[in-house]
Amino acid sequence: MQRPGPMRLERGMTLMQSLATGGGITQRGTEKGIRVHRKGADGKVEIVQLPMDESLKDGDVVYVKESLF
Repeated sequence: MQRPGPMRLERGMTLMQSLATGGGITQRGTEKGIRVHRKGADGKVEIVQLPMDESLKDGDVVYVKESLF
């Protein structure tokens, strides 16, 4: 992300909208490397791949993996 770090998101914001809020993916970022860490009902953190039009939930953390090439 161009501007990594915590950001305040609007309720119902999609993964794509959240990435745009952070300035978008860097040149080294890859859409295939996007992972969302989400706390499940049991309290454990799950790593999920979401479609770009999926809404994020409260507490989600978005990671964008960089590509070396």
